[in-house]
Amino acid sequence: MHMSGGGGGGGGGGSRMMPPKQLLTIILLVFCTLSFIKLLLVTSSSSSSARSAFRSSPAWDAAGGGNGTARGALAAKELALLRSLVAERAPCRMLVFGLSPQLLALAKLNTGATAFVTDSAEDADAARRALLSGSGRRGSADSVAVHRVRYRDAAAEAWPLLWRARGSPACRRPTGTVRESGCPLALTSLSREVLDARWDVVVVDGPSGAAPEEPGRMGAIYTAAALARAAAGGGGAPVDVAVHDVDRTIERWYAWEYLCDDNLVAAKGRLWHFRVAAGAGPTDAFCNTGPVEIL
Repeated sequence: MHMSGGGGGGGGGGSRMMPPKQLLTIILLVFCTLSFIKLLLVTSSSSSSARSAFRSSPAWDAAGGGNGTARGALAAKELALLRSLVAERAPCRMLVFGLSPQLLALAKLNTGATAFVTDSAEDADAARRALLSGSGRRGSADSVAVHRVRYRDAAAEAWPLLWRARGSPACRRPTGTVRESGCPLALTSLSREVLDARWDVVVVDGPSGAAPEEPGRMGAIYTAAALARAAAGGGGAPVDVAVHDVDRTIERWYAWEYLCDDNLVAAKGRLWHFRVAAGAGPTDAFCNTGPVEIL
C-alpha cells in the first residue's frame, strides 16, 4: 500500500484516516436509520392489509353465529341459551331489539316470523344483504323484517327517566296497546307491525348503551315488558323475554323493575331469561313486589 509522506510536521496535503470509534458510530447510525425506515414500511403495509381485511370481512354476509369477540357480543354459553329458547318455541313470532350476525342467525332457527329493531342504518343494510344472499333458506328475507327506530334517550338519562316513570300512572302495567301508551319509556314510534303484534319471544340486545351519550336500553326493556304483559294478559301462551348485558347497571335495574325477579327462569353469563305468564303480577303494576330501592 502506498502511503503519502509529508516529512516533518509540514504535510498538510496528506489524508487522515477517521478514528475507528467515530467510524463505528456513523455505521450504527446508518444501520438504525435503515431499520427504522423498514419498520415504518412494514407497519404501514400491515395496517393497510388489516383495514382492507376489515372492510371485506364476510361476517355479515355469512350471518354466522359469531365468535363472541366483538364488543357486546354474545358469549358461547349465552348464545347457546338463546338458541335453545328459540328452538323450543319455534315456529314462533320473535322480536329482537338489536341487530348483529349472531342475532340474525337466530332467525334461521325460527320457522315463524322474526322482526329486528335497530337504530343503525349500516346494520340494517348489511342484514338485508345477508338475508337476500341467503334467500331460500329458513329465516330468509321472506320471513324476516328489519325495522329502523330512533331512540330518544341516552343512557345517561336512565335514572331520571326511572324516577319519573315510577311516579306516572301511565307507566304502570299497560291495559291497552303499547302504541297508545302515555309512558315516556314506551317506544311508541315503532311501526304498527311491531307494536300491534303478539310476540312469543322478545330479545333485548340493543341499542348499544355502552356509553352515557349513546342510546340506552331503557325504552327497549320497558316496551318488551309491556308487549309481553299485553300478550300474556290475553290468555295466550307465556312470553319469553331475554335481556343481554345485565352486568351493566341500566339493564339489570330496568329488568328487575319491569320483568320482575320472580319471572326469571334462567341465566347464563350476562344473559337473563324471563317468562311472563298470564295472570302473573298485580293488575296495576308489572311486578308482585314493590320497586327495588336504588341507592
